[in-house]
Amino acid sequence: MPTQPLLNASSPPISRDLRARGFTALETLLAAGILAIVAAAVSGALSAGRMQSRNAQDTVHASMLARALMDEIIRLPYTDPHGYTSLGPDSGENSRAQYDNIDDYHNYTDGPSNLSDLLGNVYPSELQGFTRSGVMTPTSFSPPGWPMSPTGLLITVTVRKNGATLVILQRIAVP
Repeated sequence: MPTQPLLNASSPPISRDLRARGFTALETLLAAGILAIVAAAVSGALSAGRMQSRNAQDTVHASMLARALMDEIIRLPYTDPHGYTSLGPDSGENSRAQYDNIDDYHNYTDGPSNLSDLLGNVYPSELQGFTRSGVMTPTSFSPPGWPMSPTGLLITVTVRKNGATLVILQRIAVP
């Protein structure tokens, strides 16, 4: 059986066929460089989105923790039932369960790793990285149109995570 020649007189030269079918090394490197730049841009955007989502979630958790502590504080009477007038826990008040008026929460701090509600129920682990604090500041204020200036306590509850302040909640309590 006769063999056919690999090239006949009518076929184009091999070098033109190979160049038309493939990419040069320079074209391949250029395409890879463009792909790397696009991948880096997309990766940065996704990372920023995840960080923003985490910050929003932390702010929601901090708001909930601040509100819970503020509710715990304002449920108590303004005036100490034993007649104490100094800010902070009174003699014998060694835990929140023993606090009997608002000013007992002056300079109160809990967390991280030990956040619980008033009954001692520990908050879930995702909330244990936060720190809450309460400060009571004597204040006097004059609302517009009022004939007097009431005095009271400015209650400030602050929630932080990793040293960054996320939420500050304030309320004025009057006798």
